Amino acid sequence: MAHTAPFWSHPSEHYGGPLPDKAEIVIVGGGITGVSLLYHLKKRRMRALLLERGHLASGASGRNAGFVLAGVADNYATAVGTYGRERAREIWGFTLENHDAVTSALKNVDVGHNRCGTVILAASDAERVQLEESAELLTDDGFQAHFDGDVLYNPRDGEINPTALVAALARMAPDGSIHEHVNVTGLVAESKRVFVHVEDETVEAGIVILATNAWTSLLVPSVKISPRRAQMLAMAPVDRVTVEKPTYSDFGYRYWRQLTSGVLLIGGWRNTSMETEETFDDKPTAAIQERIEAFARSELGADTPVTHRWAGTMGFTEDGLPIVGPVEGMPHVFACAGYNGHGMGFAFLSAKKVIDSL
Repeated sequence: MAHTAPFWSHPSEHYGGPLPDKAEIVIVGGGITGVSLLYHLKKRRMRALLLERGHLASGASGRNAGFVLAGVADNYATAVGTYGRERAREIWGFTLENHDAVTSALKNVDVGHNRCGTVILAASDAERVQLEESAELLTDDGFQAHFDGDVLYNPRDGEINPTALVAALARMAPDGSIHEHVNVTGLVAESKRVFVHVEDETVEAGIVILATNAWTSLLVPSVKISPRRAQMLAMAPVDRVTVEKPTYSDFGYRYWRQLTSGVLLIGGWRNTSMETEETFDDKPTAAIQERIEAFARSELGADTPVTHRWAGTMGFTEDGLPIVGPVEGMPHVFACAGYNGHGMGFAFLSAKKVIDSL
């Protein structure tokens, strides 16, 4: 029987201890954003307290496919139409810089990183037209891209073990910075301080940074980030290469990769049941799991058992871009969240932007 926990093992380290009454900076959320914030604060010789309600990477950071992609969720042609040519180019450049920066920070640590490029496979004529246009626009704007038949190849994308990445950044944090299994239940922002309510305790903070992605609106409803469930499965090692490079398809609604061990990771199909996937519930559903497995067997030729079935909750914003900066109407509270399924591509340098603004 398949496990209903994510394929990626959560970090082996455990963090805890008594909470202080006060902290200069409190970070809420222990995923890729939270530990990235700690990394950049340490560079600035600033200390912070990170509070995570579960274990590190227990949210979307430990429940994804481990893709490190350039750009937003939409293809480049669509992004140019949405944001304009100059802004789309700037966003793509930022995510490539993010990829460079996070791998440089962890250059001596094995986090399963492989900058092997990705394949975007057209699932329809409409997508094929957009991918061909994307390749032309990307090339004209100075980015590497190649279109051939039904495939757009982005050579500077890559893959990673997402929980290993989070764990590695967490190990760089100052001792006592991280507290797991601490559930923040509310915030009260005053003119000079923010009270962080933690069940039966309160921590007084000078600054609070919300690294809570899809869950941000539960603490601060004015921050417009909506939950979207993403479902995945893993299959026992296949004794042949069935997937040469991490692959996206159907406008990003399908994605799959094969690890060097032969394990297949496949996810998506949210667009087949949009109404059920707009939820905070992170349990997989039979209907979507069946569609993913059917594709794996019929299109990828996978004949091994399913070992894991899981889901994660992503945070989506109205404009498709992360929310990075002060929260309106809440003094000393900042948000760094809402990655639209592309947290690994945005979070590390988004965190730096927040720290640089303090």
